[in-house]
Amino acid sequence: PCEQACSRGEVNEPICIRFLKRFVSDRDTKRWKSKLKIKPDTGKKVAIVGGGPAGLTAAWFLRTKGHKTMVFEALPQAGGMMRTGIPEYRLPREILDGEINDMLEIGVEIRTNSPIESVKSLFAEGYDAVFLALGAQSGTKMGIEGEEDPGVLDGITLLKSVNLKEGTVKIAGHVVVVGGGNVAIDVARVSLRKGAKKVTIIYRRTRKEMPAAGEEIEEALKEGIDIQYLTAPRKVKPAGQRVNASGQKVAPSGQLEIECVKMELGEPDKSGRRRPVEVKGSEFKISADLMVAAIGQKPVLFPELDPLLNETGWIAADPVTLECKKKGLFAGGDMETGPASVIKALAAGRKAASAIDRMFGGDGEIDHKFIPEEETLMPREIGRQEAFAYRERAEIPVLPVEKRADNFNLVEQGFTDAAARKESERCLKCQLRLRIKKTPMPF
Repeated sequence: PCEQACSRGEVNEPICIRFLKRFVSDRDTKRWKSKLKIKPDTGKKVAIVGGGPAGLTAAWFLRTKGHKTMVFEALPQAGGMMRTGIPEYRLPREILDGEINDMLEIGVEIRTNSPIESVKSLFAEGYDAVFLALGAQSGTKMGIEGEEDPGVLDGITLLKSVNLKEGTVKIAGHVVVVGGGNVAIDVARVSLRKGAKKVTIIYRRTRKEMPAAGEEIEEALKEGIDIQYLTAPRKVKPAGQRVNASGQKVAPSGQLEIECVKMELGEPDKSGRRRPVEVKGSEFKISADLMVAAIGQKPVLFPELDPLLNETGWIAADPVTLECKKKGLFAGGDMETGPASVIKALAAGRKAASAIDRMFGGDGEIDHKFIPEEETLMPREIGRQEAFAYRERAEIPVLPVEKRADNFNLVEQGFTDAAARKESERCLKCQLRLRIKKTPMPF
């Protein structure tokens, strides 16, 4: 989101903010730990339901404010979609585990294999506040005939099976993925790495409308994944025997027969994207060994939360504080907004922590400044630089395609010191406007 707002984009292309942050993180020596201050114990206890990005973020900041935090995680390990959904070639597990260990070191408690089915019971146990951060851990149905076939599953199930090494999903032959978001791209790229001979993504709009990150789409195409745009499935059925021209009974190449139809774009829908409309007479069939629906997600909620849902089926919370109708109950992340990015879930965790701290009588200030402003490396004077406007955005170094096929090694390799410095020097330094003192006009 920050790159979309970068002013440098008005000159040519925005600064690689995400990768510069990655550069700093890759070189983290943990020296900041010696300057981290944990406030004295306040006597307040917070239960956090869900150990994903929103829940863990809230736990971290609440603990630094002196409140006891207990994270209840249903799975054997914390991390949420960062562990069950995002493939290791995008997020190495040692990075995730290291972040969680940092939280444990400051006193955040995490109770795994502990699903929660009652908010009332948590308040009865003496918790002063509860933050629900259950995420959206269930895939949605396509609504087509035959999708109950064992050869059809949702993307969340496949990714969870692979990432947790459950081995419950067999991936082989031709895999057809339905959808155009990041989950669909992840499913396709994971399938290639787990033994699929061919992977096809079918998406009912054009590439322009695909919600997946542009760089993820590019890498998928480089890896040989076929994307069929303006295509939608109608129904799926087991591929049975058929009779060829010679009267012999033969079996199609795949175990599934997917009937598809071509689409064209009509008027915009509620999302602002043009609505896909079927093209009459454009039906065709695809043979596949596995069909994966990656068209959306929803939370898995317990009945006690039903009165707190809005008309769209997501939990309703105050947009500023994330507090629900019940006093002391907060909710945020994907279960409140719908499926979104990790960074938005982190933001929800911050927002909830700040609001809960204020409810306890604190100031709600959760940011830490480890380096005084006067010690930053900002130059005292800035002058003109030759061809400054023409400096191109740095290319992101990636693992060569031929080295990705049978492994989950990190694809995006990160900047070298020289590349990071060169890219950072493209910055327009917009923050300097905040240091300009107001000068009254001389009349």
